[in-house]
Amino acid sequence: MTRGGYVTAILAVLVVLVASLSIYDSVQLSRLQADVSRLSGSVSAINDTLMTYIGYESNLTRSAEELGYYLSQVNSSLVQQVSELESQIRAIESRIGFPVIIVDALNRTVVVPYQPSRVVSLDPAATEILLAIGASGQLVGVDNDSVTYLPPPFNYTIRSLVAKGAVKVIGSTYSSPSVEEILSLRPDLVIGTAGWGYNNYIAETLQQYGIPVILLPSTTSLEDIYKAIIMAGEATGHVAQAVEVVENMSEAIAETETAVRGQGEVNATVVLWINPTYVAGGSTFINDLITLAGGANVFGNLSGWPVISPEEMLQANPSLIIIMSNGGLFNVSSFYSWLNSTIGPAYANIAAVKSGRVYVITGWYEDVISEPGVLVPLALKLIAILLHPQAFNVTAVPQIVSPSDLPINVSEG
Repeated sequence: MTRGGYVTAILAVLVVLVASLSIYDSVQLSRLQADVSRLSGSVSAINDTLMTYIGYESNLTRSAEELGYYLSQVNSSLVQQVSELESQIRAIESRIGFPVIIVDALNRTVVVPYQPSRVVSLDPAATEILLAIGASGQLVGVDNDSVTYLPPPFNYTIRSLVAKGAVKVIGSTYSSPSVEEILSLRPDLVIGTAGWGYNNYIAETLQQYGIPVILLPSTTSLEDIYKAIIMAGEATGHVAQAVEVVENMSEAIAETETAVRGQGEVNATVVLWINPTYVAGGSTFINDLITLAGGANVFGNLSGWPVISPEEMLQANPSLIIIMSNGGLFNVSSFYSWLNSTIGPAYANIAAVKSGRVYVITGWYEDVISEPGVLVPLALKLIAILLHPQAFNVTAVPQIVSPSDLPINVSEG
């Protein structure tokens, strides 16, 4: 075979091989394409299945959301219905409890024909009690001292009600009462403390208009404060709340009594005003607080709120003196100046002066001690700490006693 024929033969073989390979590749490619097609079909089927399940899940989610919304609506409706039923029950209970007949502190028989919805309070102690027993929604008027002097938390509540316009300020019932202002509020009940300012005069005047006026007994003893709270509860339809307040007060007072038991008596006095000098005498709730706090009131033999002289202070010789600052008007120096003006340097012989146990009460602590309201447990504990600091693990008592300088917590208040 010639070289040319050999080459031609080789080329022929190569062509056959290439053709064979092409055919093989085509077959393999077809097979691969078929496999890919089958896989694509499987993937598509899987995707369809997944989408179906996702659709189910979406529908379930929507169904759950719709069910949740429906249940929420049902629950809201039920809550509203229960609330309405409770309101109806309270209204029925109130109607059943009225009319009430109350003999007040002036021994007047007062008839409250129905649960009052427009109540006017004549003084801070009465306002404090009404707020404590849950009658804030019935208040339409208070005196300006209630807005100015109530201690927390009641000061925040009453100021908020006044700011919203829900409660009007009727002016001062202590110095310049306005019966016309009270009448303009169309009250169906007026409550105040007997003996406070012009309250007795206001009660007599409003009686002529057929308005029930109840004067509470709150100044002669701790027991009177309890009676005043219950009386206010009866008059406003909040007896259960009033009883609860009294029980809480009693428990807190018992805790303080227990703390000072066995400490021994400390001769003390509470000075309410320096010149003229008013002190807490016997037959007062402050006298009760001094006794319960482990002290003995050196002016307990005098009744009410007597005016005493520097000579009487020297003779009584208290071991501890508590002074109301009256908004910063008085301090220890002004007290010493008053004593010195009459008895001279002899005032330094008073036991409390010698030992440095003359304390000035400032801030809203003054209101707590001077008001016969629901915070008397706090007043009691404050006086007890001054008398017996060791019983409460108090190592030092500041001469100026304020809520920030000597913070106190009690179960009630």
